Amino acid sequence: MPKNLSTNPIDHVHVRKRGKKWAYSFEKARISGQRRKEERTGYATKKDALAAGIEAYTKYINGGREKGDGSISFSDFLDIWYERTRLSARNNTLELREKNIRLHIKPSLGQYRLQAISPALIDEFVRAKREAGYSYETVERMLSNISCALDYAIWPMELIDSNPAKLIKVPGKEFAPLSRRRPRRCLEDDEIKLIFERHPFGTTYHMPLVLGLYFTLRVGEALGATWDLCDMQAHTLTIAHQIQRLSMHARHGFYYFCDTKTEGSHRTLTFDAELIGKQLRDWRQRQRENEMLYGNDYYYNYLVPAKDYQGRDIWEVVSLQKAFDAPGKPLDLICTQPDGRFIRSCSLAYQCLKLRKAGVKDFDFHTLRHTGLTMLGAAHLSANDIMARAGHTDYETTLGYIDRRPEMEQKAAQAITERLRGII
Repeated sequence: MPKNLSTNPIDHVHVRKRGKKWAYSFEKARISGQRRKEERTGYATKKDALAAGIEAYTKYINGGREKGDGSISFSDFLDIWYERTRLSARNNTLELREKNIRLHIKPSLGQYRLQAISPALIDEFVRAKREAGYSYETVERMLSNISCALDYAIWPMELIDSNPAKLIKVPGKEFAPLSRRRPRRCLEDDEIKLIFERHPFGTTYHMPLVLGLYFTLRVGEALGATWDLCDMQAHTLTIAHQIQRLSMHARHGFYYFCDTKTEGSHRTLTFDAELIGKQLRDWRQRQRENEMLYGNDYYYNYLVPAKDYQGRDIWEVVSLQKAFDAPGKPLDLICTQPDGRFIRSCSLAYQCLKLRKAGVKDFDFHTLRHTGLTMLGAAHLSANDIMARAGHTDYETTLGYIDRRPEMEQKAAQAITERLRGII
């Protein structure tokens, strides 16, 4: 075979010494008849230069891929997949993905070559995790990470031909201990009363709890609601942002201000003037009174430029006493502590724990959202109206939040009875 037709990279890579360092070079495809060459120097030995040249040439002839035969380890490929897909993932998703890869997938499957990952290996992995006591949902997320990575290996990387994880199923909940997640349920009236007895108007957590229940908000949406999007004349509250926590490896986590979870989560919600309208007006007045009471010890909230996992620009939420110069854009939040500082989701979660200990069974902030949506279902609102209120994008998700309660069935029976009275 002529040398220029050889598929062996060593036949194409040339190594020579340039001064005290070694360099490699190889011919690239011509453009408009003009010869092109890639050359790199700075290697300490001839062997180093040759190895680097072979790697660069292999990557070049495989269209930018590190290896074209799938012989890369699954561990190394997971690193490539993580880095190249991080721009398309939300920060919370990326944080969970990194933990799953580091703590679970790499220790079990990272030792194998990418092309050696088989359905049997993956099935063994998910069964072992379930037998170890991990919940169905947790293992399902691990499997999703594996499957998405293997899809990327098929396209655009073109390293393997099929996805061995596609038909793998996580064993059902009967296979191992039940999920550790608290069951979702609708709060009873006496439980709602207890919650607000412990967190009455004027205290730190009253308004987040009110917004979560009445508007069926997620915790980040409640904490990120702002006065500029609350129209007291039209009696509407627009949900456009949320406050989330970002954990960083090199430093303690911080909170940042971002868009809502999905496009459908961006919504404008109506409230009544008598109950919630009064609560909002009174709380706005209480914030102004607190500012006067605390004086220079009162805090303002700001948005300060920061970076997320992907290196993208985000806005960190910072509270600073009013006596200091503003470090960024002002952020006028509805939910604040009495001294003006924004409320952290971790402190709100601790209050939910205290409420569970006080007798509100299985309570967390999301229980308020579940309860509010069940109330809407009991009022026989249409599925479209409930879905819009929740900020969901599909019926199945919305219906999963609504408990079927006896009084709902009674109302349904009564409605049919009235319609058919005198007819049958």
